[in-house]
Amino acid sequence: MTGPGAFPPAGFRRLVNAVTMRTGLHYYVDKTDLLQQVVGARMRLHGCLTCHDYLALLSDDVRGDAEWRELESAITIGETFFFRYAEQFQALEHTILPRLIRRAEATRHLRVWSVGCSNGAEPYSIAIVLTRLLEEAGMTVADWHIEILGTDISTRALEQARRAEFSAWTLRDIPPGQRQEWFVPAGGRAWRLHERYRRMVSFSYGNILDLLRPDGGPAGPFDLILCRNVLIYFAQAQAVGLVRAMADRLAPEGWLLQGHSEPVSDFSPFLDTVRLPGTLAFCAPRSGPRQDVARQPVLAGPPAAPRRAPVPALPPAPVVDSTTIATEIRRVADSGHVRRGMEMCRDYLARHPVDARIHFLFAVLAWGEGSLLQAEESFRRVIYLCRDHVMARCYLSRMLEESGGWAQARRLRQQMVDLVRRCPPDMVLPDGDGLTAGGLLRLVRQIGDAPAIRAARISS
Repeated sequence: MTGPGAFPPAGFRRLVNAVTMRTGLHYYVDKTDLLQQVVGARMRLHGCLTCHDYLALLSDDVRGDAEWRELESAITIGETFFFRYAEQFQALEHTILPRLIRRAEATRHLRVWSVGCSNGAEPYSIAIVLTRLLEEAGMTVADWHIEILGTDISTRALEQARRAEFSAWTLRDIPPGQRQEWFVPAGGRAWRLHERYRRMVSFSYGNILDLLRPDGGPAGPFDLILCRNVLIYFAQAQAVGLVRAMADRLAPEGWLLQGHSEPVSDFSPFLDTVRLPGTLAFCAPRSGPRQDVARQPVLAGPPAAPRRAPVPALPPAPVVDSTTIATEIRRVADSGHVRRGMEMCRDYLARHPVDARIHFLFAVLAWGEGSLLQAEESFRRVIYLCRDHVMARCYLSRMLEESGGWAQARRLRQQMVDLVRRCPPDMVLPDGDGLTAGGLLRLVRQIGDAPAIRAARISS
């Protein structure tokens, strides 16, 4: 082997096996190119010429644990932002958290666990919503004992979470008024979360696989566990075992939320499936294991409407699969290097100029950085390349509205609504971060055209 850029199949398979055994990240089994990029960088840093050399470093009694932590941080995709998944936060704000608050009025004690918390945006979002709900109910937050725990396998992400400083990109979907209310300027384009929310959250290193070991993982009971976009990295059988372990740590009538794209969605008999507007949630039985396996209570919302015949969607514009580069660009942007992410978009688009996905990502990054002309140009290019792109119209209408272009914004919103109505309600919108067509229509109806899109905090 002549250098770290070459990976003999046998040696690399041993390395992949070591990574999956340690982290459980089945995600990389069929994404070896992405793993090779990350491992290659670590090998070059340490001067390792072969996979065997790097495996020896990982096994070293003195340096191995520290290098594992660095590798885990590098291979973990920490893509997150405040109030991610608008429909789930609607369910949290209007159903789940109010019920938990009412149930805990006597003890005034609530425990929340954010699994895979990344930069802390998720647990901090819960702190903001809980504070608002308690104050709206005439209660004092200081009189409550609220524990919000965030755990992650990435030590870099945890360091960022503890600092509670976020780029304008991470806060891209928070309206200016709320940004001023919840954050303070921290120099440049960074913002620091107010101390009143920071002190409600604590962070610690945690590998979710510890749950499968005796006495592993945080001890329950928790009133709410958020494990969103974590299980997608694991094989289905392993994911079911992890959910079972989390269910064992829920308080009676405690809640579990997972991401829209997780590998499994049926956790009977140990959790009830609860259908809420636009999302599914899972609830622990009142006491003991559930006896009626078939029961699936509907706690909110009308019965599901009969499914309409699917409307064929136009084929996507990209001529290549840009999933890997889009994931890497988002990881770079979420780590605070937004301009570097924009450069990566430009480099890629120089080779693939008709990739609508990367044009859209560049537009969102440019908007977050305040480059409004570049953002508008790129959103319009996405619409030109992909005529039925809903989210490009959603974002562009918001941006034009904020700059006073009301007439254009109204036209784009109407086009957006017309396109969405042609889609099956359960269709996940491209670049909508899990938002469905039906979910977007519900948000528009609930809050009104422009405020709905703004308050929904939809992001790519």
